[in-house]
Amino acid sequence: MVRDLAYRRNQWPAGVAMVQIDRRFAALRVRSGPSVEWRRTKEGPWEPLSVVSVGRAWRPWVLTLELADGATLRVRPFRPGEAGLPDCGDRVGGIGDSQQLGNDPISAVVAVVAIAFYVLAAPFFVVANIKRARVARALRAQLDPSVGAAG
Repeated sequence: MVRDLAYRRNQWPAGVAMVQIDRRFAALRVRSGPSVEWRRTKEGPWEPLSVVSVGRAWRPWVLTLELADGATLRVRPFRPGEAGLPDCGDRVGGIGDSQQLGNDPISAVVAVVAIAFYVLAAPFFVVANIKRARVARALRAQLDPSVGAAG
């Protein structure tokens, strides 16, 4: 059975950004003033998050949030349409477990086709990550006024 993901096209509430934290969907809510909250479960409460500083990680589409307790969160924002509030707490999809290919001609053909696909698709991934970096910059600008005030 295929899950209906049409809700992802809905607009997020004001001040809410969907992010990936530790390979899971989460929501960050930034309000005017010193308030940053996050939701890690679908029906869970909004928990206060005391952010001391916001920085860019090695990858420009990932932000590093330094918390008051000394912990560091790596946050990757989603673009609108990629996630919705009902996704909170779910694992972010990926390739999953893959078994090694066998040592036969069919596996060799599959490997060559996969490599060709990645070479041809690489420019599209570069463009997508540039767009994702813009979203991360916008979230960082939204978080900057709220940094250090919550504690």
